[in-house]
Amino acid sequence: MCGIFACFGENCDRMVAVENAHKQIHRGPDDFYCQKVTGGLLCFTRLNIMDRTIQGRQPFDFQEYTAMMNGEIYNHKTLEKEFGIVPKGKSDCELLPELFSKIGEELPKRLDGMFACVIVNNKTGEIFIMRDHIGIIPLYWGTDTIGRLYIASEQKCLVDVCEVVEIFPPRMTYQGPPEMGKLKQWYFMDWVPQVYSLEIEEKVYDRIYNGMYKAVEKMIPCDSPNGFLLSGGLDSSLVAALARKVLGPDAEIHTFTIGLENAPDFKFAREVAEHIGSIHHEFTYTLQEGIDVIPQVISKIESFDTTTIRSSTPQYLLGKKIQSWGFKMVMSGEGADEAWGGYLYFHYAPNDEEFNEEMKDKLADLHYYDCLRTNKSMLASSVETRVPFLDPELLDIAMTVPVNMKHPKFIKYEGRPIEKGVLRKACDRDDLLPKSVLWRQKEQFSDSVGYGWIDGLKQHYKEMGTTEEDFNMSMYKKFNFSSTTVKTGKTVACSTPRGASWMPEGTAADASGRSVTSVHQSSTDKEALIMTED
Repeated sequence: MCGIFACFGENCDRMVAVENAHKQIHRGPDDFYCQKVTGGLLCFTRLNIMDRTIQGRQPFDFQEYTAMMNGEIYNHKTLEKEFGIVPKGKSDCELLPELFSKIGEELPKRLDGMFACVIVNNKTGEIFIMRDHIGIIPLYWGTDTIGRLYIASEQKCLVDVCEVVEIFPPRMTYQGPPEMGKLKQWYFMDWVPQVYSLEIEEKVYDRIYNGMYKAVEKMIPCDSPNGFLLSGGLDSSLVAALARKVLGPDAEIHTFTIGLENAPDFKFAREVAEHIGSIHHEFTYTLQEGIDVIPQVISKIESFDTTTIRSSTPQYLLGKKIQSWGFKMVMSGEGADEAWGGYLYFHYAPNDEEFNEEMKDKLADLHYYDCLRTNKSMLASSVETRVPFLDPELLDIAMTVPVNMKHPKFIKYEGRPIEKGVLRKACDRDDLLPKSVLWRQKEQFSDSVGYGWIDGLKQHYKEMGTTEEDFNMSMYKKFNFSSTTVKTGKTVACSTPRGASWMPEGTAADASGRSVTSVHQSSTDKEALIMTED
């Protein structure tokens, strides 16, 4: 993982480029390099994950092409073999300029991974920009007053040089001269769900389990110890448990959990850690500690979205702890709720068509929310996060499962409908997880770190004479970030406006999962309901 910065146009100033590129040095503190290319400059901040030698330094050159990329390519060895590419080092990104010289704009379709990439043709001055299928890796662009084009992993690098900063859209490429290239979509969310029949049901469960196993397996290799975010909820627990299956019983696995004292997550995370035999690290924070870092969190994640800030704050604090233990990469469970209909409001989906469209819209917008949160809040402390649930092959499986099998009413547990029941049943094998965790009701991260976190924030801002939303916006404006890069709209428990319209009349419009009062079951641990303060 790393940070990329580029400037294209007349007389790109190297000192200006270096100064602004260093604003994201937290994304790659291990090395920095700035290279002149035809028509511009490329700057790279490096976090050593796959190749810690000088041969892993970017940008990479091949003949007339120069490329730099933020992200990970999991199938690089397969592609190197297929196209006869002989790398000099172990970097998964080294093949990019040579592979682009062979297949051109088809490049992103052949990559299995998460990426934001810039490639320059040093003969023609044309550029090629691409971003992954979901927007796991952030990317921004903008132009200055004389038309120079700037590109960066984080918008803080652009706000002082660009007139307007925008998100470079996921699933897209940009090719041609910097000032007049063309955007083109390369990935389409055109999944067609299977039609349900009793005959295919067991095959669906097997396909889900095997797809999950493969997704975790491909993302494990790196030159850093194996770390896993573990909330004690279904998604992160499945990732950690499957990693244990992949790595075997003797491999050293570390799991990390954070929350307020007596948070609901702690009990379940401990159960998972004991079950899979991980070295477990449990960290607590206080309400005041969280409040104190919110301005810094907003500066790092570059969003004023309320639920994103609520969730990013404990994750930001956790990232600092993980980094202090010497870890550079962890795996997490982001994307499961969007692809499997896991949020509590999905209980109220009126029909299969709307259920499916809501999942697609949530996936399409994930780069505004959970992808942004987990990438930036962790890389604020130079920790990369990998997300198996957003693996392209696993997404294809998830989004072609018969839609009715995803509805909470399809599978009941202890007499009640359960969200993500099809995923739970598929993984109810091989003693993968304790039943208490495998069938635990969905808790959104900002709730499960301790109910006192959200309740305490609301009370804090009330006592300040403001609202949480107004404070977040004031901080966001202080950093001069672009208002166009944050998506807004009515939400209930992280829904889109469509999902919010499903809710029973009178339900509060709030991003907390506990706002779905007719479905949410509070923790049986009463101490989890107590707001803890320093």
